[in-house]
Amino acid sequence: MAKLMNMPKIGVNMTDGTVTEWYVNEGDEVKFGEMALAAETDKDVQDIPADQTGTVLKIIAQVGDNVECHKPLAIVGAPGENIDSLLAEISGGGAVAAPIETVDIAPVQSAEVTETASTDRVPVSPLAKKMAKDLGINLAKVKYTGIRVTKSDILAYENEPEVISESPTIAIPAVAATTVVPATGIRKITPYDGMRRKIGNRLTESVVTKPWAALTVAVDMSKAIEWRKRVNEIADIKVGFNEMVAKACSRALQEYPLMNTQLAADGTEIYEMEDINIGVAVNTDRGLMVPVLKNVAAKGVVELAKEFAGLVSRTKEQANSQGDLSGGTFTISNLGARGISSFRAVINPPECGILALAATIKSAVVIDDEIVIRPMMNITLSFDHRIVDGDYAAQFVSYIGKLLEDPMKILM
Repeated sequence: MAKLMNMPKIGVNMTDGTVTEWYVNEGDEVKFGEMALAAETDKDVQDIPADQTGTVLKIIAQVGDNVECHKPLAIVGAPGENIDSLLAEISGGGAVAAPIETVDIAPVQSAEVTETASTDRVPVSPLAKKMAKDLGINLAKVKYTGIRVTKSDILAYENEPEVISESPTIAIPAVAATTVVPATGIRKITPYDGMRRKIGNRLTESVVTKPWAALTVAVDMSKAIEWRKRVNEIADIKVGFNEMVAKACSRALQEYPLMNTQLAADGTEIYEMEDINIGVAVNTDRGLMVPVLKNVAAKGVVELAKEFAGLVSRTKEQANSQGDLSGGTFTISNLGARGISSFRAVINPPECGILALAATIKSAVVIDDEIVIRPMMNITLSFDHRIVDGDYAAQFVSYIGKLLEDPMKILM
């Protein structure tokens, strides 16, 4: 019996994906679990596996189409099977059409309204509705290409230049189009699109939607430096501070599980994640990427070092495997190599927190009423204040600091 192959939901807050490539054609055989296409999500380009075995009878979503989660990508069944009923179901809504929320809007005298809505009710996803309310955006003015307004439509509208509509009572004199440029001129113009825009949109989403705060702790790295040196004398791969801190974070996340949570897109539920998957921000030619170390709590620092080396290599070579850049539950951002003494990192949605690692700098500190020189590093936790309170976050980041100051406790 022919069935629909739908866009899967990869990650708690994924809402849609854009088809970038089909690996099969109509008439080809597919098997359950085999990769059938690639789709760009809000995190990266993911390989999408077939969710059933059979013949591809009809490809519904073409390359470039944006498809919401759980909506049809293709029809799979037996060769020559009649699929008219499924096609009618798709075109007419039927069982595959998800409920669409609508909101009442006041009539707006603007030419844009006729392009986006022919009635006084606009179909909109819950997340897009909330974002529009927070940003003060009139949904009647938002153009959408799918069946409803989504988060990507809101972000696209926010980045569009403001348009002044014509008024029947006010005459606007015609002005020749001009481009405002600095006095020194523009040397180069680079389009704000692709990965750069995707990164910008995610950072905008984090800042706009998350009421976040930050806490800083100064850590004496003397024992951590010595411990890392001893490990590297016997290990077959160089262990870095990122892996050490990731392991410390996994211990802290076990002690303070509310930091390993995510708030649902509609704001109605808090998900406490079962696994501890820690992303580490990496700079690449395409911009900032976040490869993810999976199940960190179950691995040692040497194993993590080997895994991280492979992740970084694949990320910089644009050869990531499925899942390399997704599934994170907490993130680390390290600017220590750049000599930065302290900074606050922006939370990576939909996670609850991110830890910023600054440079280790020899500093004068007071120990037992004596001034001594110690290698000190500032670590700063940015956290989602909707999920955790300041005191809980303070305990969490202080615990990480104590683990780094006595690294043998990381292994206990």
